[in-house]
Amino acid sequence: MIDIFLISSSAERAPQIVARLQQSGVAYRLRSARGTARQLRTHARAIRSADLLIVEDSELNARDLDGVEEVLACTPALHCMLVTAEPSTALLGAALRVGVRHVFAWPFDADEIALALAQIEVRKNPPGRRAGRVVSLASSKGGSGTTLIAVNLAYSLATLNNRRVLLIDLSQQFADASLLMADRPPPTTLADLCSQIDRLDAELFESCVMRVHANLDVLAGAGDPLKAAELQPAQLERILALVRERYDAVLIDVGQSLNPLTILALDRSDMICMVVRQSPLYLHGGRRMLDIFRELGYPASKVRVVVNQYDKSAPINLPTLEQTLGARVAHQLPRDDQQASEALSRGVPLVTSAHDSILAQGISLLADMLWPAFAGSRKGVFGRLFATQTTLPPRLKPGH
Repeated sequence: MIDIFLISSSAERAPQIVARLQQSGVAYRLRSARGTARQLRTHARAIRSADLLIVEDSELNARDLDGVEEVLACTPALHCMLVTAEPSTALLGAALRVGVRHVFAWPFDADEIALALAQIEVRKNPPGRRAGRVVSLASSKGGSGTTLIAVNLAYSLATLNNRRVLLIDLSQQFADASLLMADRPPPTTLADLCSQIDRLDAELFESCVMRVHANLDVLAGAGDPLKAAELQPAQLERILALVRERYDAVLIDVGQSLNPLTILALDRSDMICMVVRQSPLYLHGGRRMLDIFRELGYPASKVRVVVNQYDKSAPINLPTLEQTLGARVAHQLPRDDQQASEALSRGVPLVTSAHDSILAQGISLLADMLWPAFAGSRKGVFGRLFATQTTLPPRLKPGH
């Protein structure tokens, strides 16, 4: 599936381009806008989440490519096609210099764009490589338990589902996910890796991650707000392009910060899990964050609201919570203070130290909801349980 953003200066040519996309036979999702190459900056947010940018501009010339160059510099994995009436030699040369590899004269042949789309699809999902599903966990307010959930989700997927998992700690403050997973410091941090981004390859990456289980690696956070502030979206973009090919599941602990780096992570995620609690402060922050997600153009199907430490007797019940947020709650993690505190004090994941607890079971159900393809491969007692209860809803029932 290719995500395409089309900007066209012509109300007549735009639908003709869409018709040629449909004839290509390549699966795609399309967002479009009316405008010229000079107006690309106004659509920067939408372009960030695209695999392919198509610019149709009948008056396009070499001087108009500044916006294209800026977009490609900020989004290294983005492919770009230019469509114009009669591309000049100067335009072709300038396009090559800024990183554009496809320049079509209008009208172009449907076979030309079909071939280009097929090439982009192969580069996005190379044969024989993993196509890891990326899920970001965001918090509406500090203290929601996002990191604890992320750590246990990672262990659940790695140990119960036997999948290759990577946890990326993107916290802008103290980045303590690695402390909950091992009693040793990480070999390097995300900031260290980004400082060597020009040398990034599989070997360098392997030397930077911390192996905490045969199937589970952690890329530790910067641990320093000043270093975290220096990280660039383009650096994270390159890392995500690499890890999608190496892992079945990639979790990103975004925390509560929204900035260019974390927005890039959210853009590139297949799903966003927003964690709230039954408190007015959390609900206020959650409502605002959901509004921001809509402003960023994320469809409602991409966001899952999860209530942590759910208490059926709390003053803010489930209907009130959903009405306040303006969104349905996808899952509830039950309150289990004793087991959670013991796991935190020992520095071990709850799903391994107390795998029979109601919270561990809730996290396992959440893993199956966020990575549905893995649910059928679960082994042991959980596998037998879910195999005989195929109609079980993806969240615990209120009060359980």
